[in-house]
Amino acid sequence: MLAAPATTDRNRLALSTAELVAEARRGEPTAWAEVVARYGGMVRGVVSCYRLQDADAADAMQMTWLRAFERLDRLRDPERLGGWLATTARRECFALLRVQAREVARDLPDPDAPTLGPDPEAAVMAKEAHRVVRRAVAELPQQRRALVTALFADPDTRYHDVSRALNLPPGSIGPTRGRVLRTLRGALERGGLDAESVA
Repeated sequence: MLAAPATTDRNRLALSTAELVAEARRGEPTAWAEVVARYGGMVRGVVSCYRLQDADAADAMQMTWLRAFERLDRLRDPERLGGWLATTARRECFALLRVQAREVARDLPDPDAPTLGPDPEAAVMAKEAHRVVRRAVAELPQQRRALVTALFADPDTRYHDVSRALNLPPGSIGPTRGRVLRTLRGALERGGLDAESVA
């Protein structure tokens, strides 16, 4: 039986996400390089939302790619690789934040140190607003949730990058973004928030 011809680097750029994942599963190094090229900006954008220190952000990105390497064979729907990577990056950030929270909790605060943070009422209101926004985004269908994450994770994200990361036609991103924002605005208002003030 003849082996399938190797995919050239140029042809690999035209592969669908599922085809690219299939090549990466076979251990094609250039396929992995293309996966990182397609999704690296999105992973970086997701991690940047968590405002980690540079070293921790680098660890979160490295762990995301390590998880992808370890678990790519178990990915049920290869076309959803972008969403899976975004979820994995978020989980890695949360894991780092939990470790940091435990470390901070061990340090006793200085009772004589002046408080520089926001007043307690503002902190509670901000926490509630974040909770309502996170819940509204979590209730979106997976494709739209991935679009919101990709568009708003990094202010410099371009539609072209989002199109490649999520395998969407570039012309559909703007209209879909508008529909998603209207849906979120309604959800935030139902949650008791003024959507304009949250924006």
